[in-house]
Amino acid sequence: MKLRGTGSLASIDCAPGRFDHARMLRFRVFTFLLLALVSLRGFGQESDSAKFFDSARQQIADIRKQLGDDVEPAQLNDFSDLATSIGTSADAIASDRAPKLDGLDARIAELGPPPAKGSPPEAADIAAQRTALNQQRAALDAEIKRAKLLKVDSQQLLTQIDEARRAGFQARLSQRTPSPLTPVFWKNIASALQEDSARLGALRSGVASALGDAFAPDNRVYAIAGIAIGLLLIVFGRWWAERALMRLTADRVPHGRLRRSALALAVVVVATVFTGFGAQAMAIGLDWHDAFSETEKQLVRALINAVFFGSFVAGLGRALLSPSRPSWRLPSISDDVATSLRGIPFALGGAVTLSIMLRRINTIVGASISATVAASMVGAVLYAGIILWGVVRIGRVRRRVLREVAAGAEPPSYSFWAHAAIFAVAIAAVIALVAAAAGFIAFAQFVAALDVRLLIVGGAFYLLVRLIEDLFSTLVAIRTKWMQETLGVQPRALDQAAVLMSGAFRLVAFLFALSLVFSGFGSGRAELSALGTQIGSKGLTLGQIEITPDAVLGAMAVCLFGLLAIRALKRWLHDHYLPTTSLDPAMRTSVTTLLGYVGGVVVIAVALSELGISVERIAWVASALSVGIGFGLQAVVQNFVSGLILLVERPVKVGDWVALGDIEGDIRRINVRATEIQMGDRSTMIVPNSELITKTVRNVTLANAQGRVQVRLPMPLDTDADLVIAEMREAFASHALILDNPALSVTLDGIQNATLIFVGVAFIDNPRQAGAIRSEILLDILSRLRERKIAMVAPQSVSFQPVSKGPAQTDVPFGT
Repeated sequence: MKLRGTGSLASIDCAPGRFDHARMLRFRVFTFLLLALVSLRGFGQESDSAKFFDSARQQIADIRKQLGDDVEPAQLNDFSDLATSIGTSADAIASDRAPKLDGLDARIAELGPPPAKGSPPEAADIAAQRTALNQQRAALDAEIKRAKLLKVDSQQLLTQIDEARRAGFQARLSQRTPSPLTPVFWKNIASALQEDSARLGALRSGVASALGDAFAPDNRVYAIAGIAIGLLLIVFGRWWAERALMRLTADRVPHGRLRRSALALAVVVVATVFTGFGAQAMAIGLDWHDAFSETEKQLVRALINAVFFGSFVAGLGRALLSPSRPSWRLPSISDDVATSLRGIPFALGGAVTLSIMLRRINTIVGASISATVAASMVGAVLYAGIILWGVVRIGRVRRRVLREVAAGAEPPSYSFWAHAAIFAVAIAAVIALVAAAAGFIAFAQFVAALDVRLLIVGGAFYLLVRLIEDLFSTLVAIRTKWMQETLGVQPRALDQAAVLMSGAFRLVAFLFALSLVFSGFGSGRAELSALGTQIGSKGLTLGQIEITPDAVLGAMAVCLFGLLAIRALKRWLHDHYLPTTSLDPAMRTSVTTLLGYVGGVVVIAVALSELGISVERIAWVASALSVGIGFGLQAVVQNFVSGLILLVERPVKVGDWVALGDIEGDIRRINVRATEIQMGDRSTMIVPNSELITKTVRNVTLANAQGRVQVRLPMPLDTDADLVIAEMREAFASHALILDNPALSVTLDGIQNATLIFVGVAFIDNPRQAGAIRSEILLDILSRLRERKIAMVAPQSVSFQPVSKGPAQTDVPFGT
């Protein structure tokens, strides 16, 4: 195998019988069809799996032979993907055959043991069936063993690939060439310049000839149309799409942060899609009649891919900076900084495109090592220079702001982490330049590319996280009213669910971003892929319980939809069905609460069963917990049982006015462990349920919910008692909430402290309104007595008279 160039897109000339891309592609197609057959119905014939085993073993052997050579990282990634797909397919075969093997064992067990020697032979049909079943079992057992062995081989091959990747990565980083600051470096380039110029000239001639053919009379119209469409897409199409999406987000997207994140995503998508497809349209028009050879087509495909990626980088930076629309900007960046960095995204996108094309051209033409090193140096210096250019511009803005602050302006707020990130990026760029100057071109290119990769991945991750958070918060805000009315879900619970879901998606995005960053270290991709394959196929084993992603997702779905269904059923019963029955409101609350307890237990049991935890294991866990309950959870269990007694026996119920020792108020809720009692001052007292069962409780509204209103009125001794009684009776009777039955009563209760004591007693429906109604009646009585000019009891006073002075005296009210 001959490797040409050191870039990640090196071309490989494969000798006959060696591993090549065509064979790998054919094997991947075969593997895909194999997995489809396994997932749908299994293999129809044993030869299908036998062909797969033979082909997979041959592929593994071919890969192992080539690992001893100097293999490029791109080729190692292909090897790793192929080994992973082989292991996944082998795992699928073993999983598919295992249930069938268990079924055959069960059928053989039903036939019983074969007759011993000397015993009468069994029936011919039974013997034939036993022989056929044993043959089928042997074939299935052999397939399972071969699949497991192939799985082990693929895992070992992955380990060897990882070792080769690490070794090659370390070797490339440690390579040193003559410094670009010395004449030796340029002398090496000059010595290979003639050969490289010839190769590049051949490519240039081929491209010029292809362009001439593209503008031939039979293809000229298509070429011009393709170029025109491409330019329209890149220039006017992108401009129109951005403004259309901006109007769409302003009109259709709800008010809030989602508008900004959605517009930023739209800017990235539009910049990437329209620019990339514009280049694609130009290529299609020029090659409408196959004017390009295979070499030119490779170059065009590389250019289109580079344009896609470069436009993505430029669009991402432009969306995050948003220099022309500060109010739509996502990150906390000042307008001055955003304006000063306006050209950085376009420069970085162009540098990425140029670096990709340089590596790809070197690969296509088979450039010399000197040319490849020079291209790597150009990419590293270009990346580091653009980054340092941006850092310098940020520094200029900061120095100007500091001068303004010294002149009396308000100091802006700075983020420590933002400054730390800028400092780290700048240090990495300086390291890349120093390494390039010292001759460590590969190391410089790695550091500079990693610096750019961190910027791109970090920006994309930030945009994705903000979009996810804004999307979930907006969806919750839109559907809060419907969820609250339909399912009875409180807004706080919806907010918590939104935070949890956004956190889960943020974790997935973070792992994906982490894998993209680690892919530049020559490691990490295979480990994450192998771990994902293992978890996805077999799951994790905890003791005797095997937890798979399907089981976890199924259990989560059962919990989510089961609890939502129970909540919706409770709300329907409480709001629609139970009001049509003869049950009082408190009994309706008790019924719905008990239903929630029972439904919750059923949902949890079904979720545990979906997770693979059987009822027997749950019973063992309950038995183990009973010991703990006996020692430390007695009070909890006692309160729980007491709560069930309160809901069933109902000595007190929701809405009752109860008195328990010094606690007096209305019962608002009976929970699993405690009961909430609302006091007169609107505070809530949490009382354990066992207190309401084991202690004396005064229930004011248990048997008769009527309240009594009593008014005591002191009057002078010379008052007309009959007239006062009549006025009091009229005041009571005129109030709308006083009941006719029991009848009101107004009496002269007695004489006390030289006053007549009149007492009026009446009854109302709600005892909680007794205080307010008593005040209203008392005010009415006082008003009536004033209209009748009936004197009230006057406050007593004490007179003090000085001894030395005659007639002067002072009246001081009693008690002052």
